[in-house]
Amino acid sequence: MAVLAFILSLVAIAMAYVALQRTGGLRDLRQQMDHLTAKTEDAAKGARETTADILQRLEHMVRGSSTQPSSKGETHPPPP
Repeated sequence: MAVLAFILSLVAIAMAYVALQRTGGLRDLRQQMDHLTAKTEDAAKGARETTADILQRLEHMVRGSSTQPSSKGETHPPPP
């Protein structure tokens, strides 16, 4: 009985390998992983920028600063 289970497991492994090769193999999986990683990094970068903008607006509201920076790159602390 153990021999039959071993043979069936070898057949299953062989079938899984053939299926992997037919769908693109490991190279295709790596390309998909790189693509998903890039998309995730872009989404995270956008979320960080949005959060930073919101926090900056909130800071100006709390501190009562009447002047807002004209562009994203020019953030100056309020005068003492």
